[in-house]
Amino acid sequence: MQHFRKKLIYTVMIPASLAGLLSGCSGRVTPTSLFREASERMQEVTSSSNRVELDIQLEDVLDLREVNMEMEMENTTEPPAGHAKGTAQVNIVDAEVSGELEIYQVMEDGEYVTYSSLDGDWEREVTEDDSENHIGMNGDIFAQEVEVLEEFHLAEEPVTVEEKECYQMYGDVKGEDLMGLLGKDMISAFGLVDLPSEEAIKELDVPVIFDIYKEELLPARIIVDMSGVLSDLYDSYGETTKVNLYSIELVFTDYDQVEEITVPQEVRDASS
Repeated sequence: MQHFRKKLIYTVMIPASLAGLLSGCSGRVTPTSLFREASERMQEVTSSSNRVELDIQLEDVLDLREVNMEMEMENTTEPPAGHAKGTAQVNIVDAEVSGELEIYQVMEDGEYVTYSSLDGDWEREVTEDDSENHIGMNGDIFAQEVEVLEEFHLAEEPVTVEEKECYQMYGDVKGEDLMGLLGKDMISAFGLVDLPSEEAIKELDVPVIFDIYKEELLPARIIVDMSGVLSDLYDSYGETTKVNLYSIELVFTDYDQVEEITVPQEVRDASS
């Protein structure tokens, strides 16, 4: 559980009688039109609320490790701040370890600062201004990578997220772009998994599913399946680790509903 910071993803709920804008001259909705509309709206938000689930199973010759994590996140843009809280459970052979995780990301005296804890043991760390050092989805990166996302395919049938109908798109994203999108700490399960070379991961083509709320035309859910590509990566390094499951699911539950995020004084005192 290391560097966390800055903005998560922020968007504004826009009523959407926008089918004409999306379809343009073609008369149909496309991944290109959806991503462009969503990326524009994501620049206007003030805050977002998210839920993330990570499910991982790594198998070696005499070892089976499972990691399950659930976190609730909230972020604001002005000032840039974030808060995440949840649980992590790690199973290794017959042993089980679980703990409570909590993170604050704020600006202090012009620096990005992370307060993080495992079962109440708080640490304070100044983090670098790096696009990969953040928790949750980075809306700026999403907009920058829209050309990559244009290569996605639109599913024939809609899906339901948070009881709302959504468009669904699927395709591959480079590991480097994925780190910029979700943050490299989420990709590594917040430090609970020791992955092979970070540089090698950046070169992977990772299958990703994006769901977009039909009415708001904003991100609804992102599903990342790194199982196959990571298993191949371990194999390329001559390691015996088999990745049975490596799944990340990030759900956008609300927009523009988060109040100002501040670090409680007891957290500051405990981390000093």
